[in-house]
Amino acid sequence: MKPVEVSWNPALTTGQDGKRYAISGSVWVEVPPNTTFDELPMYMVVKKREDNQEEGDESWQVKGSRSTDYTVSLRQGQWSCTCPGFGWRRRCKHVEEKQVA
Repeated sequence: MKPVEVSWNPALTTGQDGKRYAISGSVWVEVPPNTTFDELPMYMVVKKREDNQEEGDESWQVKGSRSTDYTVSLRQGQWSCTCPGFGWRRRCKHVEEKQVA
């Protein structure tokens, strides 16, 4: 099975039916019961967004704690990060590190 392209970082959940699912927005894909977060790329991949930077916008590549590369951006005064934590909480240590720098 080829991975499904999604716009949001995926997560894992167990449905009321007892089955395990990878979810991203409105996309749900049934996965084996013992699937881990690290195995999600086998089922879902986040498609790269087009980078339409305006003058004054900035972005940085940062390494996560598990050596994963993330992009921290400052666009029109709004901070963002491509890490899963920012996707869920709208804040993360990668953005905080750039704000302090």
